[in-house]
Amino acid sequence: MISRNLFFKLQKEDLKRRLWVAALSMLIFFLFGPVLLALVLEGLVSDAQMQYTISQITSTIGPGFAFHFIISITGALICASSGFFYLHSRKKVDFYHGVPVRREVLFAVNYVDGILLYLIPYLISMLLNFVVLVSAGYLKANVAVIGFEALGINLLYFILLYTLSVLAVVLTGNGVISLLLTGVFYSYGPLVMIIKDLYCRAFFQTYFNTSSDDKLFLFLSPIGKYVKNSTLIKNGEFNGMGKSIALTAIVIILIMVLSVLLYKKRPSEAAGKAIAFNIAKPFIKFLLVLPLSLGGGLLFRETAHLHKDVWMIFGLILIFVIASAIIEIIHQFDLKKAFAHRKGLAVTAFAMVIIVCLFRFDLISYDSYIPAKDKVVSMSIYVPGLDDNKNYMEVSKTGTDFIYNSTFEYQQKYMRLKDINTAYDIAKLGIMEAKKNNTAGDYGCTVAFHLKNGRTVLRNYMAVEDKDLTLLDQVYSSSDYKEGYYPIYKWATKYVTSVSVSSDKTEKVLTLTEAEKEELLTIYKEELKGLTIDDVKMSKPVATIRFILINSNEFNYDVFPKFTKTREFLSAHGLNTDNPLMAADIKKINVSLQYNDTVYEKRGMQVIKSDSIANENKAVDYTDKEKIDQILKTALPAEYCNDFSTVLKPNYDIAVSVIYDTDNYGNERSDLYYFSKGNIPDFVLKDLNYESK
Repeated sequence: MISRNLFFKLQKEDLKRRLWVAALSMLIFFLFGPVLLALVLEGLVSDAQMQYTISQITSTIGPGFAFHFIISITGALICASSGFFYLHSRKKVDFYHGVPVRREVLFAVNYVDGILLYLIPYLISMLLNFVVLVSAGYLKANVAVIGFEALGINLLYFILLYTLSVLAVVLTGNGVISLLLTGVFYSYGPLVMIIKDLYCRAFFQTYFNTSSDDKLFLFLSPIGKYVKNSTLIKNGEFNGMGKSIALTAIVIILIMVLSVLLYKKRPSEAAGKAIAFNIAKPFIKFLLVLPLSLGGGLLFRETAHLHKDVWMIFGLILIFVIASAIIEIIHQFDLKKAFAHRKGLAVTAFAMVIIVCLFRFDLISYDSYIPAKDKVVSMSIYVPGLDDNKNYMEVSKTGTDFIYNSTFEYQQKYMRLKDINTAYDIAKLGIMEAKKNNTAGDYGCTVAFHLKNGRTVLRNYMAVEDKDLTLLDQVYSSSDYKEGYYPIYKWATKYVTSVSVSSDKTEKVLTLTEAEKEELLTIYKEELKGLTIDDVKMSKPVATIRFILINSNEFNYDVFPKFTKTREFLSAHGLNTDNPLMAADIKKINVSLQYNDTVYEKRGMQVIKSDSIANENKAVDYTDKEKIDQILKTALPAEYCNDFSTVLKPNYDIAVSVIYDTDNYGNERSDLYYFSKGNIPDFVLKDLNYESK
């Protein structure tokens, strides 16, 4: 009882001392809680806006709200600093440690109070949020649950960030140094991963990492994990969340125990020093100097145009010397000790040389590695120019938001080629071309090997020699590929809000029932599975279907001549796809060269020179209906060429402008087309004085 009374008495005194923190916390949570929520709700009272309004409410009080991240991060710093600031003052340390109370009790009082200064204002703010929602008529059970989800995840990661900040204060004897060390704790993992990623990009030909890869920012990063898990909960994705939360709680306990042990062992005379424990100095120095030097060397290498390796060595040495000196001076507060502890410098330098050699000379055979086939469960593959420009936004599990994916990020997530033989052979061809340092194969590709042990191996092959695209056709023709490549296979009909169709001659918005939408999706998905590379090469789309999903996101899908059921459906709803563009519909066609002869030669092309085109672009107008008809038979829409560039191999040197008519103001209505290479009418080549090598 005496111990409990003592604890609460000390806690009361500590909270009085930190009254300004409590006031600041209350103000922040009030402004970014009920006040902000009231502003968001103002004017959103129409029933027609109900779904949008609920979305705005959950975005404001639920997980993943940007201001919550900022409040938790800054709150952790303030609460840790205000609770343990006395450790940086010798007079205050002597005073607090002179109190006849065990150090564990002092630590517990300050530590618990820091959490309460965040939690209590948050709870009050959430209750006021509910009052605002009740008054506006929007407080529903699911909204309240979302609010508590936010409270749980924000509190968990606040405590993690707060405990790390406390550890930084305990390890240091200076306020500025403690803030710097806290920054290191928050960002060291991503720093290491970014440097690793940059080295892989610089030295490994087959390295691949998605531009939005979370791994860069999740490795040993409390903030990265905080943002990631909050976003997952926001999107209704709870798979594996229990394990992640449990691991986070364990990490918090371990860091807290370490902080208590260090607090007990911390000498009082450490106040005012940079680092409180001498034994920690060489480890901190090594962990900081190594990535800084590696990053500096790579920066010099990438900045140089010539002698890149020489400049990298110079940068490594320069940054190593500077970083080592600065960190040692900070540790010792003595300029004369800039290059002390030479054994430690030697160890760091040796580690740096080993790491650089591993990347520079590919000592681990990264570029030639391919997992054994019997260890691969399935594969994912992405080939640029094989129906590009698909929208890879996917509807979240809550049905109110979209999740953005980059192209291969989507395939890696959903494509599982169970028959891996063809994709595996493509990867082996990619390795062969990488050994030759060839970047001009028939196509490039990115591959994911999904292994039996749960690991995924990613590789990017710049060139694959696949004559006639035989292997690619086998992959593209499989149902596993189509279902993992096209987002349409993941849609629920209820998310499709509008459907429109366009062809060369018209565009129509279809009025469809839910059953008709389901029918269209079903027949289109089935016919898309039957599309082959030969179909793409030998024909061109007769129409494009534009699906509009929630939040007005657009998804365009081509209709090919062989899609008979889809075409019958469209015909039954007023769009005739058997009426192609004819010469009679065209006013004229303008065909022009896009580059001068100097550029052609650099691109492996040549121009038959004449005085009129030696140094300028060439253009020819065609009004003859027979020639227009021949051009229409061979030219392909520009968007189609861009989407299927690997298959169609368009010749972008020659632009074909199909002009339909001119209005009263002289404005032309036209579309852009291109020819595929080797499929250009002879009279066009002659008129442009152009030929391929």
